[in-house]
Amino acid sequence: MSTRARSQAVSSGGSAPTPPARASSRAQTRKSSKQASVRRRRLLVLGIVVVVLVAIAYGVTRSPLMAVDTLQVRGTSHLTAAQVVDAAGVQEGDAMMWIDTTAAVDGMKALPYVRDASLTREWPDTVRIMVHERTPSAWIDGPAGKAVVDRTGRVLETVAAAPPGMPQLLGAKLVPPPGGTIDAVGAARVAGGLTGLAAVATTSVEVTDHGIVLHLAAGPEVRMGEATQVGVKIRAALAVLDWLQNAPPTYVDVSVPTNPVAG
Repeated sequence: MSTRARSQAVSSGGSAPTPPARASSRAQTRKSSKQASVRRRRLLVLGIVVVVLVAIAYGVTRSPLMAVDTLQVRGTSHLTAAQVVDAAGVQEGDAMMWIDTTAAVDGMKALPYVRDASLTREWPDTVRIMVHERTPSAWIDGPAGKAVVDRTGRVLETVAAAPPGMPQLLGAKLVPPPGGTIDAVGAARVAGGLTGLAAVATTSVEVTDHGIVLHLAAGPEVRMGEATQVGVKIRAALAVLDWLQNAPPTYVDVSVPTNPVAG
């Protein structure tokens, strides 16, 4: 057969057959496209499910069934439960799940009288608050009245009249508002360390250039020196006063408690 005849035979028979490799490539492309479409639909459905579940969970946490119904406050003496709750920022009806315990504790510790505090949740609807208050040790004249301080020198409150049975601090130059700290921290530490007869007999604790001095209601002054070994120095002073009770001295120096001096 001639070349022209073969050419005519091919033309009369229609288009040439598609090579097998090209057909396979097209089929693979269609399959990949279908798989990608299925994956997109699955991801869409999964996303919708996640959104619905999150919405349900959020709704449950905001439900009245998961809200604060009971608030219990313990450990208060000078503060009221209302003051503590207000500082914590928690109220009845708040969502239990969304209570910020760290912020609540920080808020309570900002109260001048609070030394430490904790907040616990008891599901499904109870919040328990425990506070540990500071102990008043002395008072000091301040610009707004009588400032009550603890043994660290922190001002706890300001009152109009001197608290009974509590020594006065003398010699301080800085008396800030409640929540601040006076500059006579050593005197406050000594006042906070007074117990028994020493606490009853001491009317004031003074900061001097030579250290801390106790002024007694009846008896000599007690020169403490630095605000260290308060208990040991007090016992040494009491021992000296007991020994010299028939001839009371003008002062007792226990700045070195192992070698007290009277004069």
